[in-house]
Amino acid sequence: GGMVVAGLFVVTGEAGGQAGPSVPFGYLVLLPIILCTAVGYLVFLSTPLGDEPGGAYTHISRTFNNPLIGFIFMWFQYIALIGVISIMGISFGQFIAPLFPGISPVALASVIVLLFYALNVVEVRWFGRIQLWMTAILLIAIAVLVIPGLFSMNLGYYKPLFPFGLDGFIRILPSLFFSYFGFEQLAQAGGEMKNSRSSMPKTMLIGLFVTAAIYFSVSFVAFGHLPYQTLAKSHHAMADVSAQYLPRIGKWVVTLGIVMAFATTLNSVLMVVSRMLYSFSKDRALPEIFARVNSRFGTPHLALTVNTVLVLLLLWTHTLQFILNISLQGMFIMYIGHAFALLALPFVRPQLYESARVKPPTWLVVMCGVVSITVL
Repeated sequence: GGMVVAGLFVVTGEAGGQAGPSVPFGYLVLLPIILCTAVGYLVFLSTPLGDEPGGAYTHISRTFNNPLIGFIFMWFQYIALIGVISIMGISFGQFIAPLFPGISPVALASVIVLLFYALNVVEVRWFGRIQLWMTAILLIAIAVLVIPGLFSMNLGYYKPLFPFGLDGFIRILPSLFFSYFGFEQLAQAGGEMKNSRSSMPKTMLIGLFVTAAIYFSVSFVAFGHLPYQTLAKSHHAMADVSAQYLPRIGKWVVTLGIVMAFATTLNSVLMVVSRMLYSFSKDRALPEIFARVNSRFGTPHLALTVNTVLVLLLLWTHTLQFILNISLQGMFIMYIGHAFALLALPFVRPQLYESARVKPPTWLVVMCGVVSITVL
């Protein structure tokens, strides 16, 4: 569920206003870049570091044997993810606002964030159960949207494919990249799967291809049922698409699925940022107080509380646009740092590299690292 993020429903329609109906192909163009970026995760997660939480922070800091280097790169990612929670919260609030007339989207977003804060504090096992059920509903909704939609498309909406030229198409790629950040969330769960060093790289690789297929198919159906101008202006783009060919119950299933997309993203990202603070504190890059766990529930309640307060401040001080502007840059900086760690790994930590169960040839490691650094 964390890999299929709500960015698909937030970004896709808006991107149509800049690139027209070429948006679905943007998700495919990005896949090779995403795979190059993911190679580092596949390698690191198959080493003994795959049995530890912390994701990219653990990979970078252990490669260079310096927690400060990992902290510098991951601090930008931390800020970006706090921004992601805020953006997803307000987008969720705007989506459900028609159901609650008279209540502002910011107030709705605050209630939603506090709800998932409580769920994350109460107990870890509830996180997994809730995430599993929400993901199942999301996947059912995607199937309901896509399968019948493929047989009722109007391909005339795809002409012209590039109404704003290739420049418009290229401009949307960074925002579409935003939808793929879910694989870093998976990396944060190091050590929680059985046989993590083998299962997590396999899960990540399969998940990336499945995610790309979902993103392409959902957006392909969307732009095949409504003009890109209409999708760009809609706050409920996918619900509007489903209304073109599904009965009322089908539209409600799709709407519920969109709600689940927001919910799974908020739930998983809130968990990820708390683990980041926990990892920083364990390495004493931040005060150790953030590594405290609740004596009753065994969760990092202080880290969760700090993160939730920051999100609420962003929501109520109306600084989201500023955070939105730096969120992508923060993610790119983190991925660049991770790519540098991948490049350095065979040379500065050869024993760690040799322990990897996923060990591409050195030339491929270098090529993927260079591609990631250059493109990002």
